Amino acid sequence: MNLWPFNSKRSETRIEPSAPAPKPAPETAPQSHRRSAPLQTRSYRAARPDRLASGFSMFGDTTRQEMRQDARGLIQHSRHAAHNFDFQRSYEMLFRRHVIGPSGIRLQMNVRDPDGKKDDGANRTIESAWAKWGKMGTPSRCGRLSWHGVECQMATGIAREGGAFMRFHEGAGRGAFGFQVEPVLFDRLDLDLTTPLPGGAYIEAGIEFDQSDRILAYHMWNRPHSEAHRGTAQIRERIPASRMIYVLIPEEIAQVLGVPRSATALRLMNMSESYQESAMTAANYGAAAMVFFKQEHTGGQIGSAVEDAPFDEIEAGTVTMMPPSVEPVFNTPHYPEAAIEPFMRHMGTSQAAGMGVAYETLTADLSRANFSSLRAGKGEERDEWRMLQRAVFEGLHDRVFARWLRMAMLSGRLSLPLFKLDKFDAATWRPRGWQSVNPKDDATANAADLASGARSLTEIVAERGRSLEDVLDERKAELEAFKERGLPVPEWSPKPDDGVPGDFDPPKKE
Repeated sequence: MNLWPFNSKRSETRIEPSAPAPKPAPETAPQSHRRSAPLQTRSYRAARPDRLASGFSMFGDTTRQEMRQDARGLIQHSRHAAHNFDFQRSYEMLFRRHVIGPSGIRLQMNVRDPDGKKDDGANRTIESAWAKWGKMGTPSRCGRLSWHGVECQMATGIAREGGAFMRFHEGAGRGAFGFQVEPVLFDRLDLDLTTPLPGGAYIEAGIEFDQSDRILAYHMWNRPHSEAHRGTAQIRERIPASRMIYVLIPEEIAQVLGVPRSATALRLMNMSESYQESAMTAANYGAAAMVFFKQEHTGGQIGSAVEDAPFDEIEAGTVTMMPPSVEPVFNTPHYPEAAIEPFMRHMGTSQAAGMGVAYETLTADLSRANFSSLRAGKGEERDEWRMLQRAVFEGLHDRVFARWLRMAMLSGRLSLPLFKLDKFDAATWRPRGWQSVNPKDDATANAADLASGARSLTEIVAERGRSLEDVLDERKAELEAFKERGLPVPEWSPKPDDGVPGDFDPPKKE
């Protein structure tokens, strides 16, 4: 059968002779007519729904429109999962642990003079003031949070709801630095407010844009709908974008609202949780020793021979006489079966893949993990955490620090000249790093890379979430502490050149 719809031979133009052609001889047998193969059209089969692959629409809404319509449902389901499902709760703890970390995303200033030399005095001054502002009760409007607590709350909002709002409060009465922040519930955003405005501006899902799609303001309620016990009337207020930020993980073009990180796993979580509850109920009945009574020769009437059951409960060592025509039948269910474990593992693997983490990390199931699988899985997972870390400190920390620096200088708590504000706005952020899965081999590889010049100390130290300056300062302080106390310098410290050729001397050039 010819599957190629085009003729392989080129068509030729034939010139007929002027003389009439001889008539062909009459055919003795009828000719067989073959049906020509239809031309096949190239197309994408996945673009068209059919009976077996339903669920696709030919012309759907944009991601922006879909999220505006489904935001409430997604966020409510994600909150329900966080309150009831173990895997959602585990992912939020992982998000806080790996994106924020136990010490938070640390500030490291990189202020330099016009000649390129570091301004160490300004760097230490700003870092010290930032650490003082971040202590418990100072940075938050409510007075119950430290900056690390604010970081964790914002991280939870991003993981659970796809994004988190923060409002800035400046001026007198806003703490010693004249600047405080307030994490704001997503429920206060007026999602139903969508309308055009004069001059090409518009409001979409409570967020006001200009004609260039730049955010101008947020339309927020002064309290959530469900908190009427506060006793204040519910009023919608317009908060300029200079007073509020919305931190989200940018994934889609023209994205306005964030998508919960577990959006694709929520249905699986709900179904697997229902399955697990049913399995636990069946296992409970299976573990119980149940007995039924079979009654015979009752004359066609059930229960006519024996009015009551011989006993309702069985205790250890019970011996009893059965009534006539009553026979005990023991129930021995076979649940739970061995198939539940691979099924739950498959469900957990799908949920972990949708949230961008390894199955062993999400479920804490290391029964089938080995060194190779852990090394491969941790590498991919940590790259995802690094991307989330960058999205958080670009969307949150950079913007908060810029506003804090200005107010700290205006309030006098930061003794630096205000006209050099642009020079001092040189923050770099050091999120947490991770220990190596195979520290010995990685240390050997790092030493070889340093010797060959393939890597630098700065790059190696940054992988663990630290800066080279901090490490060198700590090494210097340790060596000085040993010398002050009259202790011998450890062998791991750099040895001074004593003029005798040894292993620490560089090779001589010939």
